[in-house]
Amino acid sequence: MPLISDQTIQDVLANTDIVDLIGETVSLSKQGKSYFGLCPFHNEKTPSFSVEPERKTFHCFGCGEKGDAISFVQKTRNMSFVEAVETLADRANMNLDFSAHKTDDPNARLYGINQDALNFYKLYLSNTKQGQTALDYLHKRGIEDDIIQTFDLGLAPGEYDLLTKTLTDRDVLVSDLYDLGLTKQSKTDQYYDLFRNRIIIPIKDEKGNTVAFSGRVYLDKDESQAKYINSPQTKIFTKSNVLYNLNNARAAIEQTKRVVLFEGYMDVIAAHRAGIAESVASMGTSLTREQVRLIKKHTDHLIICYDGDPAGIEATSRAINLIQNEQMNVEIVLLPDRLDPDDYITKYGKDKLKQFIDNNRMDSIAFRYYKNNMDIDFTKMLDIERFKKTVFDLIKNTSHTIIETYIRRLATDTKLSIESIRQDFEQYTKRNIEPIGKRTVKQLPIDSKYVKADRFVLNYFLADYKYVVDFNGEFGMFYISDMVRDLRMIIEDMYFAIPDDQPKTVALADFTAQLTDEQRAFFEHKVKYKDQIVEQDEYMDFKDVLNEYLRTIQYQKWNEEIKVAPTIEEKIKLAEYRDLKLKEDNRWTKKR
Repeated sequence: MPLISDQTIQDVLANTDIVDLIGETVSLSKQGKSYFGLCPFHNEKTPSFSVEPERKTFHCFGCGEKGDAISFVQKTRNMSFVEAVETLADRANMNLDFSAHKTDDPNARLYGINQDALNFYKLYLSNTKQGQTALDYLHKRGIEDDIIQTFDLGLAPGEYDLLTKTLTDRDVLVSDLYDLGLTKQSKTDQYYDLFRNRIIIPIKDEKGNTVAFSGRVYLDKDESQAKYINSPQTKIFTKSNVLYNLNNARAAIEQTKRVVLFEGYMDVIAAHRAGIAESVASMGTSLTREQVRLIKKHTDHLIICYDGDPAGIEATSRAINLIQNEQMNVEIVLLPDRLDPDDYITKYGKDKLKQFIDNNRMDSIAFRYYKNNMDIDFTKMLDIERFKKTVFDLIKNTSHTIIETYIRRLATDTKLSIESIRQDFEQYTKRNIEPIGKRTVKQLPIDSKYVKADRFVLNYFLADYKYVVDFNGEFGMFYISDMVRDLRMIIEDMYFAIPDDQPKTVALADFTAQLTDEQRAFFEHKVKYKDQIVEQDEYMDFKDVLNEYLRTIQYQKWNEEIKVAPTIEEKIKLAEYRDLKLKEDNRWTKKR
Protein backbone atom coordinates (compact mmCIF):
# COMPACT_ATOMS: atom_id res chain seq x y z
CA MET A 1 0.00 0.00 0.00
CA PRO A 2 1.58 3.35 -1.04
CA LEU A 3 2.11 6.00 1.59
CA ILE A 4 0.37 9.36 1.44
CA SER A 5 3.01 11.77 0.17
CA ASP A 6 4.43 14.44 2.48
CA GLN A 7 3.31 17.07 -0.01
CA THR A 8 -0.32 15.87 0.16
CA ILE A 9 -0.22 15.97 3.95
CA GLN A 10 1.25 19.49 3.93
CA ASP A 11 -1.39 20.64 1.42
CA VAL A 12 -4.18 19.28 3.60
CA LEU A 13 -2.78 20.96 6.71
CA ALA A 14 -2.24 24.22 4.82
CA ASN A 15 -5.87 24.22 3.68
CA THR A 16 -7.20 23.54 7.18
CA ASP A 17 -7.89 26.42 9.56
CA ILE A 18 -6.96 24.70 12.81
CA VAL A 19 -8.74 27.32 14.93
CA ASP A 20 -12.00 26.77 13.05
CA LEU A 21 -11.55 23.00 13.18
CA ILE A 22 -10.89 22.80 16.91
CA GLY A 23 -13.44 25.55 17.55
CA GLU A 24 -16.14 23.13 16.40
CA THR A 25 -15.33 21.03 19.47
CA VAL A 26 -13.75 23.45 21.95
CA SER A 27 -14.92 26.94 22.89
CA LEU A 28 -11.80 29.05 22.24
CA SER A 29 -10.91 32.60 23.29
CA LYS A 30 -8.03 34.60 21.86
CA GLN A 31 -5.11 35.56 24.11
CA GLY A 32 -2.36 37.32 22.17
CA LYS A 33 -1.47 35.22 19.14
CA SER A 34 -2.88 32.03 20.65
CA TYR A 35 -6.33 30.67 21.44
CA PHE A 36 -7.20 28.95 24.72
CA GLY A 37 -10.02 26.68 25.87
CA LEU A 38 -10.86 23.71 28.08
CA CYS A 39 -8.99 20.61 27.01
CA PRO A 40 -11.16 18.00 25.24
CA PHE A 41 -8.83 15.20 26.33
CA HIS A 42 -9.14 15.57 30.11
CA ASN A 43 -11.49 17.18 32.61
CA GLU A 44 -10.40 20.64 33.73
CA LYS A 45 -11.97 23.86 35.03
CA THR A 46 -9.22 26.30 34.04
CA PRO A 47 -8.33 26.48 30.32
CA SER A 48 -4.89 25.04 29.63
CA PHE A 49 -5.49 23.93 26.03
CA SER A 50 -3.68 26.16 23.53
CA VAL A 51 -4.12 26.43 19.75
CA GLU A 52 -1.37 28.12 17.73
CA PRO A 53 -2.77 29.28 14.35
CA GLU A 54 0.62 30.27 12.92
CA ARG A 55 2.21 26.92 13.72
CA LYS A 56 -1.07 25.08 13.06
CA THR A 57 -0.64 23.06 16.25
CA PHE A 58 -2.38 22.48 19.58
CA HIS A 59 -0.93 21.74 23.00
CA CYS A 60 -2.48 21.09 26.42
CA PHE A 61 -0.27 22.23 29.27
CA GLY A 62 -2.37 20.17 31.68
CA CYS A 63 -2.31 16.64 30.24
CA GLY A 64 0.43 17.04 27.62
CA GLU A 65 -1.63 16.17 24.52
CA LYS A 66 -0.31 17.94 21.42
CA GLY A 67 -0.32 17.68 17.66
CA ASP A 68 -1.71 19.12 14.44
CA ALA A 69 -5.13 19.11 12.76
CA ILE A 70 -4.72 15.51 11.59
CA SER A 71 -3.89 14.12 15.02
CA PHE A 72 -6.70 16.19 16.57
CA VAL A 73 -9.23 14.56 14.25
CA GLN A 74 -7.71 11.14 14.91
CA LYS A 75 -8.00 11.52 18.67
CA THR A 76 -11.39 13.20 18.91
CA ARG A 77 -13.15 11.14 16.24
CA ASN A 78 -11.39 7.81 16.76
CA MET A 79 -10.12 7.69 13.17
CA SER A 80 -7.08 6.21 11.51
CA PHE A 81 -4.45 8.50 10.02
CA VAL A 82 -5.74 7.93 6.47
CA GLU A 83 -9.35 8.54 7.56
CA ALA A 84 -8.36 11.77 9.31
CA VAL A 85 -6.45 13.08 6.27
CA GLU A 86 -9.37 12.16 4.01
CA THR A 87 -11.84 13.90 6.35
CA LEU A 88 -9.81 17.12 6.35
CA ALA A 89 -9.36 16.99 2.58
CA ASP A 90 -13.13 16.68 2.13
CA ARG A 91 -13.64 19.51 4.60
CA ALA A 92 -11.32 21.73 2.56
CA ASN A 93 -13.03 20.70 -0.72
CA MET A 94 -9.83 19.08 -1.99
CA ASN A 95 -10.53 16.47 -4.65
CA LEU A 96 -8.10 13.74 -3.63
CA ASP A 97 -8.44 9.98 -4.08
CA PHE A 98 -7.42 8.00 -0.97
CA SER A 99 -8.62 4.59 -2.12
CA ALA A 100 -5.08 3.39 -2.78
CA HIS A 101 -4.11 4.16 0.83
CA LYS A 102 -6.82 2.13 2.52
CA THR A 103 -6.25 -1.42 3.72
CA ASP A 104 -8.81 -4.18 3.55
CA ASP A 105 -10.70 -4.63 6.82
CA PRO A 106 -9.28 -7.74 8.58
CA ASN A 107 -12.74 -8.40 10.03
CA ALA A 108 -14.56 -8.32 6.68
CA ARG A 109 -15.04 -12.11 6.67
CA LEU A 110 -16.70 -12.06 10.10
CA TYR A 111 -18.93 -9.16 9.11
CA GLY A 112 -19.91 -11.16 6.05
CA ILE A 113 -20.91 -14.19 8.12
CA ASN A 114 -23.06 -12.02 10.38
CA GLN A 115 -24.64 -10.51 7.28
CA ASP A 116 -25.40 -14.00 5.97
CA ALA A 117 -27.07 -14.78 9.30
CA LEU A 118 -29.06 -11.55 9.14
CA ASN A 119 -30.23 -12.35 5.60
CA PHE A 120 -31.36 -15.77 6.86
CA TYR A 121 -33.33 -14.21 9.73
CA LYS A 122 -34.93 -11.59 7.44
CA LEU A 123 -35.94 -14.24 4.90
CA TYR A 124 -37.44 -16.41 7.62
CA LEU A 125 -39.52 -13.47 8.89
CA SER A 126 -40.90 -12.60 5.48
CA ASN A 127 -41.42 -16.03 3.91
CA THR A 128 -42.64 -18.53 6.50
CA LYS A 129 -45.80 -19.31 8.44
CA GLN A 130 -43.99 -18.69 11.70
CA GLY A 131 -42.76 -15.43 10.22
CA GLN A 132 -46.35 -14.33 9.56
CA THR A 133 -47.13 -14.83 13.26
CA ALA A 134 -44.14 -12.67 14.15
CA LEU A 135 -45.16 -10.03 11.59
CA ASP A 136 -48.65 -9.93 13.11
CA TYR A 137 -47.07 -9.34 16.51
CA LEU A 138 -44.91 -6.49 15.17
CA HIS A 139 -47.81 -4.90 13.31
CA LYS A 140 -49.95 -4.96 16.45
CA ARG A 141 -47.17 -3.03 18.18
CA GLY A 142 -47.29 -0.39 15.46
CA ILE A 143 -44.10 -1.59 13.77
CA GLU A 144 -45.03 -1.55 10.11
CA ASP A 145 -43.13 -2.96 7.15
CA ASP A 146 -41.16 0.23 6.47
CA ILE A 147 -39.82 0.21 10.03
CA ILE A 148 -39.06 -3.51 9.79
CA GLN A 149 -37.03 -2.78 6.66
CA THR A 150 -35.26 0.26 8.14
CA PHE A 151 -34.09 -1.68 11.19
CA ASP A 152 -33.50 -4.96 9.30
CA LEU A 153 -35.63 -6.96 11.74
CA GLY A 154 -35.73 -10.73 11.29
CA LEU A 155 -36.89 -13.90 12.97
CA ALA A 156 -35.00 -16.86 14.41
CA PRO A 157 -36.83 -20.16 13.77
CA GLY A 158 -37.81 -22.50 16.55
CA GLU A 159 -35.72 -25.38 15.20
CA TYR A 160 -32.74 -26.43 17.27
CA ASP A 161 -30.00 -25.80 14.72
CA LEU A 162 -31.49 -24.55 11.45
CA LEU A 163 -29.26 -21.49 11.16
CA THR A 164 -26.14 -23.51 11.98
CA LYS A 165 -26.97 -26.18 9.38
CA THR A 166 -27.92 -23.63 6.73
CA LEU A 167 -24.71 -21.61 7.01
CA THR A 168 -22.37 -24.59 7.39
CA ASP A 169 -23.95 -26.08 4.25
CA ARG A 170 -22.75 -22.89 2.56
CA ASP A 171 -19.17 -23.62 3.70
CA VAL A 172 -19.22 -21.31 6.73
CA LEU A 173 -17.02 -22.81 9.45
CA VAL A 174 -18.91 -23.83 12.58
CA SER A 175 -15.95 -22.49 14.57
CA ASP A 176 -16.64 -19.03 13.12
CA LEU A 177 -20.33 -19.32 14.02
CA TYR A 178 -19.28 -20.28 17.54
CA ASP A 179 -16.79 -17.41 17.81
CA LEU A 180 -19.46 -14.96 16.65
CA GLY A 181 -21.89 -16.20 19.28
CA LEU A 182 -24.41 -17.45 16.72
CA THR A 183 -23.90 -21.07 17.66
CA LYS A 184 -23.51 -22.78 21.04
CA GLN A 185 -22.07 -26.19 21.88
CA SER A 186 -23.90 -28.68 24.11
CA LYS A 187 -22.29 -31.03 26.59
CA THR A 188 -22.64 -33.76 24.00
CA ASP A 189 -20.67 -31.65 21.53
CA GLN A 190 -23.73 -30.89 19.41
CA TYR A 191 -23.93 -27.41 17.92
CA TYR A 192 -27.20 -25.48 18.19
CA ASP A 193 -28.49 -21.99 17.46
CA LEU A 194 -28.24 -19.37 20.20
CA PHE A 195 -31.36 -17.55 18.96
CA ARG A 196 -34.56 -19.57 18.61
CA ASN A 197 -38.20 -18.42 18.43
CA ARG A 198 -37.23 -14.78 18.76
CA ILE A 199 -37.58 -11.54 16.84
CA ILE A 200 -34.05 -10.69 15.71
CA ILE A 201 -32.70 -7.16 16.09
CA PRO A 202 -29.32 -6.71 14.39
CA ILE A 203 -26.76 -4.52 16.11
CA LYS A 204 -24.55 -2.59 13.72
CA ASP A 205 -21.49 -0.46 14.20
CA GLU A 206 -21.19 3.14 13.08
CA LYS A 207 -20.29 2.07 9.54
CA GLY A 208 -23.25 -0.29 9.21
CA ASN A 209 -21.39 -3.58 9.72
CA THR A 210 -23.52 -6.17 11.52
CA VAL A 211 -21.52 -6.95 14.67
CA ALA A 212 -24.07 -8.69 16.92
CA PHE A 213 -27.72 -9.57 17.46
CA SER A 214 -30.41 -9.34 20.08
CA GLY A 215 -33.36 -11.73 20.21
CA ARG A 216 -36.72 -10.74 21.72
CA VAL A 217 -39.57 -13.08 22.70
CA TYR A 218 -42.89 -12.50 20.95
CA LEU A 219 -45.07 -15.53 21.71
CA ASP A 220 -47.34 -15.61 24.76
CA LYS A 221 -45.87 -18.92 25.85
CA ASP A 222 -42.43 -17.28 25.99
CA GLU A 223 -43.35 -14.86 28.80
CA SER A 224 -41.52 -17.02 31.35
CA GLN A 225 -38.26 -16.64 29.42
CA ALA A 226 -35.87 -13.72 29.50
CA LYS A 227 -37.34 -10.98 27.31
CA TYR A 228 -34.02 -10.50 25.49
CA ILE A 229 -30.93 -12.56 24.87
CA ASN A 230 -27.91 -10.92 23.28
CA SER A 231 -24.76 -11.89 21.45
CA PRO A 232 -21.77 -12.29 23.76
CA GLN A 233 -18.67 -10.17 23.37
CA THR A 234 -16.72 -11.26 20.30
CA LYS A 235 -13.75 -10.16 18.24
CA ILE A 236 -15.98 -7.66 16.41
CA PHE A 237 -18.40 -6.76 19.22
CA THR A 238 -17.78 -5.07 22.54
CA LYS A 239 -21.04 -3.74 23.92
CA SER A 240 -19.45 -0.77 25.66
CA ASN A 241 -18.04 0.49 22.32
CA VAL A 242 -21.25 0.33 20.24
CA LEU A 243 -24.38 2.47 20.15
CA TYR A 244 -27.48 0.89 18.71
CA ASN A 245 -28.79 2.64 15.55
CA LEU A 246 -25.92 5.14 15.24
CA ASN A 247 -25.41 3.98 11.66
CA ASN A 248 -29.01 4.92 10.77
CA ALA A 249 -29.06 8.08 12.89
CA ARG A 250 -25.96 9.81 11.51
CA ALA A 251 -27.76 11.85 8.83
CA ALA A 252 -30.44 13.01 11.28
CA ILE A 253 -27.77 13.89 13.86
CA GLU A 254 -26.00 16.00 11.26
CA GLN A 255 -29.25 17.82 10.55
CA THR A 256 -30.57 18.27 14.11
CA LYS A 257 -27.16 18.69 15.76
CA ARG A 258 -28.24 16.46 18.63
CA VAL A 259 -28.52 12.84 19.78
CA VAL A 260 -31.44 11.48 21.80
CA LEU A 261 -30.22 8.60 23.95
CA PHE A 262 -32.54 5.80 25.05
CA GLU A 263 -32.02 2.62 27.05
CA GLY A 264 -33.05 -0.09 24.60
CA TYR A 265 -33.68 -1.20 21.06
CA MET A 266 -37.48 -0.96 21.14
CA ASP A 267 -37.23 2.55 22.62
CA VAL A 268 -35.22 3.65 19.59
CA ILE A 269 -37.61 1.98 17.17
CA ALA A 270 -40.55 3.68 18.87
CA ALA A 271 -38.77 7.05 18.75
CA HIS A 272 -38.01 6.57 15.05
CA ARG A 273 -41.71 5.92 14.45
CA ALA A 274 -42.38 9.25 16.16
CA GLY A 275 -40.02 11.11 13.83
CA ILE A 276 -37.03 11.21 16.19
CA ALA A 277 -34.52 9.74 13.75
CA GLU A 278 -31.50 10.98 15.72
CA SER A 279 -32.12 8.28 18.35
CA VAL A 280 -29.55 5.80 19.65
CA ALA A 281 -29.44 3.41 22.59
CA SER A 282 -26.83 2.31 25.07
CA MET A 283 -28.52 -1.12 25.00
CA GLY A 284 -29.63 -1.20 28.62
CA THR A 285 -26.14 -1.04 30.09
CA SER A 286 -24.66 1.93 31.87
CA LEU A 287 -23.42 4.50 29.39
CA THR A 288 -19.65 4.25 28.92
CA ARG A 289 -16.98 6.82 28.21
CA GLU A 290 -16.32 5.13 24.86
CA GLN A 291 -19.96 5.54 23.86
CA VAL A 292 -19.95 9.20 24.89
CA ARG A 293 -16.88 9.84 22.78
CA LEU A 294 -18.53 8.02 19.88
CA ILE A 295 -21.42 10.50 20.11
CA LYS A 296 -19.03 13.42 20.45
CA LYS A 297 -17.62 12.64 17.01
CA HIS A 298 -20.96 13.80 15.62
CA THR A 299 -22.36 16.35 18.08
CA ASP A 300 -21.77 17.84 21.52
CA HIS A 301 -25.50 18.01 22.34
CA LEU A 302 -26.99 14.94 24.02
CA ILE A 303 -30.54 14.41 25.32
CA ILE A 304 -31.05 11.51 27.74
CA CYS A 305 -34.47 9.84 27.77
CA TYR A 306 -34.06 6.84 30.06
CA ASP A 307 -36.87 5.15 31.98
CA GLY A 308 -38.29 7.12 34.90
CA ASP A 309 -37.99 4.29 37.43
CA PRO A 310 -35.33 4.45 40.19
CA ALA A 311 -32.86 2.42 38.10
CA GLY A 312 -33.33 4.75 35.12
CA ILE A 313 -32.94 7.84 37.32
CA GLU A 314 -29.71 6.48 38.76
CA ALA A 315 -28.40 5.53 35.30
CA THR A 316 -29.22 9.04 34.07
CA SER A 317 -27.30 10.58 36.96
CA ARG A 318 -24.20 8.51 36.15
CA ALA A 319 -24.52 9.33 32.46
CA ILE A 320 -24.65 13.08 33.17
CA ASN A 321 -21.29 12.93 34.93
CA LEU A 322 -19.69 11.07 32.02
CA ILE A 323 -21.11 13.48 29.45
CA GLN A 324 -20.08 16.60 31.33
CA ASN A 325 -16.58 15.20 31.81
CA GLU A 326 -16.32 15.20 28.01
CA GLN A 327 -17.33 18.89 27.89
CA MET A 328 -20.65 18.14 26.18
CA ASN A 329 -24.06 19.75 26.61
CA VAL A 330 -26.61 17.44 28.23
CA GLU A 331 -30.36 17.68 28.73
CA ILE A 332 -32.73 15.20 30.30
CA VAL A 333 -36.29 14.15 29.48
CA LEU A 334 -38.40 12.20 31.96
CA LEU A 335 -41.50 10.68 30.42
CA PRO A 336 -44.57 10.88 32.70
CA ASP A 337 -45.88 8.00 34.79
CA ARG A 338 -42.65 6.03 34.22
CA LEU A 339 -43.75 5.25 30.65
CA ASP A 340 -41.22 4.06 28.09
CA PRO A 341 -41.44 5.54 24.55
CA ASP A 342 -43.45 2.61 23.19
CA ASP A 343 -46.01 2.86 26.00
CA TYR A 344 -46.14 6.63 25.60
CA ILE A 345 -46.99 6.28 21.89
CA THR A 346 -49.67 3.72 22.70
CA LYS A 347 -51.24 6.06 25.22
CA TYR A 348 -50.83 9.46 23.53
CA GLY A 349 -49.84 8.86 19.88
CA LYS A 350 -46.64 9.20 17.84
CA ASP A 351 -46.73 12.97 17.36
CA LYS A 352 -47.04 13.59 21.09
CA LEU A 353 -43.77 11.79 21.87
CA LYS A 354 -41.69 14.13 19.72
CA GLN A 355 -43.54 17.14 21.11
CA PHE A 356 -42.91 16.00 24.66
CA ILE A 357 -39.19 15.46 24.10
CA ASP A 358 -38.84 18.81 22.31
CA ASN A 359 -40.77 20.75 24.95
CA ASN A 360 -39.90 19.06 28.25
CA ARG A 361 -36.13 19.00 28.43
CA MET A 362 -34.44 19.90 31.69
CA ASP A 363 -30.82 20.78 32.36
CA SER A 364 -28.59 18.86 34.74
CA ILE A 365 -29.34 21.17 37.68
CA ALA A 366 -33.10 20.71 37.29
CA PHE A 367 -32.64 16.94 37.02
CA ARG A 368 -30.46 16.74 40.13
CA TYR A 369 -32.94 18.90 42.01
CA TYR A 370 -35.68 16.46 40.97
CA LYS A 371 -33.58 13.41 41.87
CA ASN A 372 -32.69 14.68 45.34
CA ASN A 373 -36.28 15.80 45.91
CA MET A 374 -37.58 12.25 45.40
CA ASP A 375 -36.51 10.94 48.82
CA ILE A 376 -37.07 14.03 50.95
CA ASP A 377 -39.62 14.04 53.78
CA PHE A 378 -40.51 17.72 54.08
CA THR A 379 -42.02 17.15 57.51
CA LYS A 380 -38.56 16.38 58.91
CA MET A 381 -36.21 19.27 59.57
CA LEU A 382 -33.10 17.13 59.09
CA ASP A 383 -34.24 16.21 55.58
CA ILE A 384 -35.03 19.85 54.80
CA GLU A 385 -31.62 21.04 56.00
CA ARG A 386 -29.83 18.37 53.99
CA PHE A 387 -31.88 19.15 50.89
CA LYS A 388 -31.15 22.88 51.26
CA LYS A 389 -27.42 22.24 51.36
CA THR A 390 -27.64 19.93 48.32
CA VAL A 391 -29.45 22.62 46.33
CA PHE A 392 -27.06 25.34 47.52
CA ASP A 393 -24.16 23.21 46.25
CA LEU A 394 -25.90 22.84 42.88
CA ILE A 395 -26.47 26.55 42.31
CA LYS A 396 -23.59 28.27 44.13
CA ASN A 397 -21.48 28.80 40.98
CA THR A 398 -24.33 29.62 38.59
CA SER A 399 -25.94 32.87 37.41
CA HIS A 400 -28.07 35.15 39.56
CA THR A 401 -31.14 34.17 37.53
CA ILE A 402 -30.65 30.46 38.21
CA ILE A 403 -29.94 31.11 41.89
CA GLU A 404 -33.09 33.20 42.27
CA THR A 405 -35.19 30.58 40.44
CA TYR A 406 -34.10 27.77 42.73
CA ILE A 407 -34.37 29.84 45.89
CA ARG A 408 -38.03 30.41 45.01
CA ARG A 409 -38.54 26.77 44.09
CA LEU A 410 -36.88 25.63 47.31
CA ALA A 411 -39.06 27.97 49.33
CA THR A 412 -42.19 26.53 47.72
CA ASP A 413 -41.18 22.90 48.27
CA THR A 414 -40.04 23.38 51.87
CA LYS A 415 -42.89 25.80 52.71
CA LEU A 416 -40.35 28.29 54.06
CA SER A 417 -40.18 31.97 53.22
CA ILE A 418 -38.15 33.10 50.23
CA GLU A 419 -36.31 35.55 52.45
CA SER A 420 -35.22 32.88 54.92
CA ILE A 421 -33.98 30.63 52.10
CA ARG A 422 -32.13 33.55 50.57
CA GLN A 423 -30.49 34.47 53.88
CA ASP A 424 -29.42 30.85 54.42
CA PHE A 425 -27.92 30.74 50.92
CA GLU A 426 -26.06 34.03 51.38
CA GLN A 427 -24.70 32.83 54.71
CA TYR A 428 -23.71 29.51 53.18
CA THR A 429 -21.86 31.05 50.23
CA LYS A 430 -20.25 33.76 52.35
CA ARG A 431 -18.71 31.27 54.74
CA ASN A 432 -18.07 28.34 52.45
CA ILE A 433 -17.81 29.08 48.75
CA GLU A 434 -14.19 30.28 48.87
CA PRO A 435 -12.87 27.54 51.16
CA ILE A 436 -14.71 24.91 49.14
CA GLY A 437 -13.36 26.33 45.90
CA LYS A 438 -9.83 25.99 47.20
CA ARG A 439 -10.33 22.65 48.88
CA THR A 440 -10.34 19.32 47.12
CA VAL A 441 -12.21 16.50 48.79
CA LYS A 442 -9.80 13.86 49.92
CA GLN A 443 -10.10 10.59 48.14
CA LEU A 444 -10.21 7.55 50.34
CA PRO A 445 -6.98 5.60 49.96
CA ILE A 446 -8.00 2.29 48.46
CA ASP A 447 -6.53 -0.35 50.72
CA SER A 448 -5.31 -3.49 48.98
CA LYS A 449 -8.00 -5.56 50.65
CA TYR A 450 -10.70 -3.58 48.84
CA VAL A 451 -8.97 -3.97 45.50
CA LYS A 452 -8.51 -7.68 46.06
CA ALA A 453 -12.13 -8.21 47.03
CA ASP A 454 -13.27 -6.26 43.96
CA ARG A 455 -11.11 -8.48 41.73
CA PHE A 456 -11.36 -11.87 43.38
CA VAL A 457 -15.15 -11.92 43.51
CA LEU A 458 -14.99 -12.37 39.72
CA ASN A 459 -13.86 -15.95 40.36
CA TYR A 460 -17.17 -16.58 42.08
CA PHE A 461 -19.12 -15.07 39.16
CA LEU A 462 -17.39 -17.51 36.85
CA ALA A 463 -17.92 -20.44 39.21
CA ASP A 464 -21.68 -20.17 39.66
CA TYR A 465 -24.44 -17.91 38.37
CA LYS A 466 -25.98 -17.77 41.85
CA TYR A 467 -23.13 -15.47 42.94
CA VAL A 468 -23.94 -13.03 40.13
CA VAL A 469 -27.57 -12.93 41.21
CA ASP A 470 -26.69 -12.54 44.89
CA PHE A 471 -24.04 -9.85 44.34
CA ASN A 472 -26.16 -7.78 41.97
CA GLY A 473 -29.10 -8.00 44.34
CA GLU A 474 -27.04 -6.44 47.10
CA PHE A 475 -24.59 -4.16 45.30
CA GLY A 476 -26.03 -3.52 41.84
CA MET A 477 -23.43 -2.49 39.25
CA PHE A 478 -20.84 -1.56 41.90
CA TYR A 479 -17.14 -1.84 41.10
CA ILE A 480 -13.90 -0.14 42.10
CA SER A 481 -11.89 -0.48 38.90
CA ASP A 482 -13.02 -0.05 35.30
CA MET A 483 -11.22 -3.25 34.33
CA VAL A 484 -13.30 -5.23 36.83
CA ARG A 485 -16.42 -3.59 35.41
CA ASP A 486 -15.53 -4.69 31.88
CA LEU A 487 -14.83 -8.27 32.93
CA ARG A 488 -18.10 -8.40 34.88
CA MET A 489 -20.03 -7.22 31.84
CA ILE A 490 -18.46 -9.97 29.71
CA ILE A 491 -19.31 -12.65 32.29
CA GLU A 492 -22.87 -11.43 32.72
CA ASP A 493 -23.37 -11.19 28.97
CA MET A 494 -22.29 -14.81 28.64
CA TYR A 495 -24.79 -15.93 31.28
CA PHE A 496 -27.49 -13.76 29.74
CA ALA A 497 -26.97 -15.37 26.34
CA ILE A 498 -27.74 -18.84 27.73
CA PRO A 499 -31.39 -19.83 27.11
CA ASP A 500 -33.44 -20.35 30.24
CA ASP A 501 -33.85 -24.05 29.50
CA GLN A 502 -30.08 -24.57 29.54
CA PRO A 503 -27.77 -24.77 32.60
CA LYS A 504 -26.26 -21.42 33.53
CA THR A 505 -22.58 -22.31 33.26
CA VAL A 506 -19.65 -20.45 31.76
CA ALA A 507 -16.53 -22.26 30.62
CA LEU A 508 -13.32 -20.54 31.64
CA ALA A 509 -11.81 -21.12 28.19
CA ASP A 510 -14.84 -19.50 26.52
CA PHE A 511 -14.53 -16.52 28.85
CA THR A 512 -10.82 -15.93 28.32
CA ALA A 513 -11.25 -16.34 24.56
CA GLN A 514 -13.37 -13.19 24.56
CA LEU A 515 -10.83 -11.02 26.36
CA THR A 516 -8.46 -8.52 24.84
CA ASP A 517 -4.75 -9.02 25.48
CA GLU A 518 -4.86 -6.39 28.23
CA GLN A 519 -7.93 -7.94 29.85
CA ARG A 520 -6.46 -11.44 29.64
CA ALA A 521 -3.21 -10.33 31.31
CA PHE A 522 -5.17 -8.60 34.08
CA PHE A 523 -7.32 -11.68 34.64
CA GLU A 524 -4.45 -14.17 34.61
CA HIS A 525 -2.16 -12.18 36.91
CA LYS A 526 -4.50 -10.29 39.22
CA VAL A 527 -7.81 -12.15 39.33
CA LYS A 528 -7.65 -15.85 38.53
CA TYR A 529 -7.32 -18.40 41.32
CA LYS A 530 -4.67 -20.99 40.55
CA ASP A 531 -6.64 -23.87 42.08
CA GLN A 532 -10.01 -22.42 41.03
CA ILE A 533 -11.52 -23.36 44.40
CA VAL A 534 -14.25 -21.04 45.69
CA GLU A 535 -15.68 -21.12 49.20
CA GLN A 536 -18.91 -19.59 50.50
CA ASP A 537 -17.23 -18.18 53.62
CA GLU A 538 -14.61 -16.38 51.55
CA TYR A 539 -17.30 -14.93 49.28
CA MET A 540 -19.15 -13.58 52.33
CA ASP A 541 -15.86 -12.08 53.57
CA PHE A 542 -15.40 -10.31 50.25
CA LYS A 543 -18.92 -8.88 50.53
CA ASP A 544 -18.14 -7.65 54.04
CA VAL A 545 -14.98 -5.94 52.79
CA LEU A 546 -16.82 -4.22 49.95
CA ASN A 547 -19.60 -3.13 52.32
CA GLU A 548 -16.89 -1.68 54.55
CA TYR A 549 -15.48 0.19 51.56
CA LEU A 550 -18.88 1.68 50.72
CA ARG A 551 -19.53 2.52 54.37
CA THR A 552 -16.19 4.26 54.73
CA ILE A 553 -16.66 6.27 51.55
CA GLN A 554 -20.14 7.39 52.64
CA TYR A 555 -18.93 8.19 56.16
CA GLN A 556 -16.16 10.35 54.74
CA LYS A 557 -18.65 12.26 52.59
CA TRP A 558 -20.90 12.91 55.57
CA ASN A 559 -17.95 14.11 57.65
CA GLU A 560 -16.91 16.44 54.84
CA GLU A 561 -20.41 17.93 54.78
CA ILE A 562 -20.31 18.43 58.54
CA LYS A 563 -16.87 20.02 58.29
CA VAL A 564 -17.99 22.71 55.83
CA ALA A 565 -21.44 23.38 57.37
CA PRO A 566 -21.80 27.16 57.98
CA THR A 567 -23.19 27.04 61.54
CA ILE A 568 -22.75 24.91 64.63
CA GLU A 569 -26.49 24.21 64.53
CA GLU A 570 -26.25 22.79 61.01
CA LYS A 571 -23.17 20.77 61.95
CA ILE A 572 -25.16 19.18 64.79
CA LYS A 573 -28.14 18.49 62.52
CA LEU A 574 -25.95 16.89 59.86
CA ALA A 575 -24.17 14.78 62.47
CA GLU A 576 -27.53 13.61 63.79
CA TYR A 577 -28.61 12.81 60.26
CA ARG A 578 -25.42 10.82 59.67
CA ASP A 579 -25.87 8.80 62.84
CA LEU A 580 -29.53 8.18 62.07
CA LYS A 581 -28.76 6.93 58.57
CA LEU A 582 -26.06 4.63 59.88
CA LYS A 583 -28.61 3.02 62.16
CA GLU A 584 -31.33 2.82 59.52
CA ASP A 585 -29.27 1.34 56.72
CA ASN A 586 -28.97 -2.42 57.03
CA ARG A 587 -25.93 -2.34 54.80
CA TRP A 588 -23.88 -0.77 57.57
CA THR A 589 -25.22 -2.97 60.39
CA LYS A 590 -25.98 -6.30 58.70
CA LYS A 591 -24.23 -9.29 60.27
CA ARG A 592 -23.24 -12.44 58.48
